[in-house]
Amino acid sequence: MYRYGLTLSSNNVDTLGKMAIATETISQIDSNPTLAARILSALKAGGVSAFEQFLNHPAASFVIGALEDWKNSKGT
Repeated sequence: MYRYGLTLSSNNVDTLGKMAIATETISQIDSNPTLAARILSALKAGGVSAFEQFLNHPAASFVIGALEDWKNSKGT
């Protein structure tokens, strides 16, 4: 469970909840260099749309947008 009281299995998530999930996702990635490297590698290998399909969650588009910004900020 995330600090905002949301879980990734929630199917009824409003826009604010989706933004909270995306923010928490990036926070978790930034705090774990191994995870960050694995996600960057996955994004390079499979592309953004494949990663979005893998997530298969109502918040996926928010998470993908946040990941794209994060990836760009890392210069990759």
